[in-house]
Amino acid sequence: MVTRKLLCLCGSLLLCLLPFLLHTPVRAEAPTPFAVVPLRVMSWNIQFGEGTDAVTNYDRTASWVASFNPDIVGLCEVPSGNVPDIVNALNRRTGRTWFSHHVVKYDGTDEGNLILTWHPLVSTSSRFLSAQRSVAEATVNIGGRNVSFFATHLDDAASSNRVVEAGELKSFAANFAEPRIVVGDFNGGPDTAEASSMTESYFDSWNEAMNRGTASAYPDNPVGTFTRTRRGRIDYVFYSRQSGLAIDAARIPDGRDLNNTNVVIRLGTTDDAGVRPSDHNSMIADFDLSVDGTPTSTPTPTPTPTPTPTPVSTPTPTPTPTPAALPPLLLTDILTNRAVALHSEFMTRDPFKITTPLNFGDDKRTRVALFAINVNLLPGETESAIIARAVNSSGGVYSLPVKYVGKVAGYDWLWQVVIVLPQDSSLSGNINVTISLHGAISNTVTIAIAPP
Repeated sequence: MVTRKLLCLCGSLLLCLLPFLLHTPVRAEAPTPFAVVPLRVMSWNIQFGEGTDAVTNYDRTASWVASFNPDIVGLCEVPSGNVPDIVNALNRRTGRTWFSHHVVKYDGTDEGNLILTWHPLVSTSSRFLSAQRSVAEATVNIGGRNVSFFATHLDDAASSNRVVEAGELKSFAANFAEPRIVVGDFNGGPDTAEASSMTESYFDSWNEAMNRGTASAYPDNPVGTFTRTRRGRIDYVFYSRQSGLAIDAARIPDGRDLNNTNVVIRLGTTDDAGVRPSDHNSMIADFDLSVDGTPTSTPTPTPTPTPTPTPVSTPTPTPTPTPAALPPLLLTDILTNRAVALHSEFMTRDPFKITTPLNFGDDKRTRVALFAINVNLLPGETESAIIARAVNSSGGVYSLPVKYVGKVAGYDWLWQVVIVLPQDSSLSGNINVTISLHGAISNTVTIAIAPP
């Protein structure tokens, strides 16, 4: 039973929230002739599914991907035989059907680049590059607009090879319609010739987010030009200029499990303090994608006369869908990407204890209030329509009971969602939380759990 105290946050709550709302990108403006939909992209070298504990675990890989709720993912160092493992794990963990397009680096190997998405795949293509490298391409329909998405992994031996490959990549990508997004491990920092070659034609999403003040990482890996994805920043999300894409934010999340110090694969950085699911950090970029009411037609790329690898498990193209309603959007502090979340009894911020002696439930588990927009309940629907989940740093998934959902008094656009923390007394550190409504999953936000 939710008491009047919980329902009436009113003025004191909004005073608590005001510092965070001022920094929170809220898509609540009136409709314009061109609609805008959020697009989250992930770039990650998964190191053949091997964590820094020297344990190969593709379910852990998929759990890390799922925890960020991306729309499109580009992965490096993926054996073709393990693509089904990743796809099946994503299907199971997200409740969605994921599509894949895998392209080997060169003839004679099974290692390659993998594109993953739960949106309709319109078409796929690929090209071999110099120095036994390749690029995978997938045209993905996002909210009625086609996006040309490329995943690659450039040579690790010489910058001169990478400069040639970057040129070949740009030449290949030019055959595809805007907007274009290129992700991957470029094996060179932002001060190298290969990175400069890319930024002649594409924006570097990390740099653009830094310029906006919306790039985030973690204290042991502070925001800067060279924020580490490995020993330096070598993994990228590039996006084409004049493309209807606007960067919202970018982040390099902390992949360490600081409660698990069994690190075998060491890089000599502070990332060795806890086991990570790969020796690379992932890179996340959040965009606003402009779409109009008319679905785009499928582009017809002009293939380069280079042998094309046979893709693995390419799905049958799906008809362009009618744009769906926006998913719930959980509010975050733009400076840290942490959730705008309050203890429902004390009105304090995280870290939260798993249990609270004085709370609204007999089980003593802590209730946490999240805040969101686009929580469009149907007439008669209650909190039972909301599904909340959390993922811990080891990939463990928790279902979180939802105790209340309703609009904040005086703020018709703002919703409060009260969740109950997991029944796991050993849990501590960061958890990634999502909510879903009518099958649409929100962005992922981070909440800190205090040690027992």
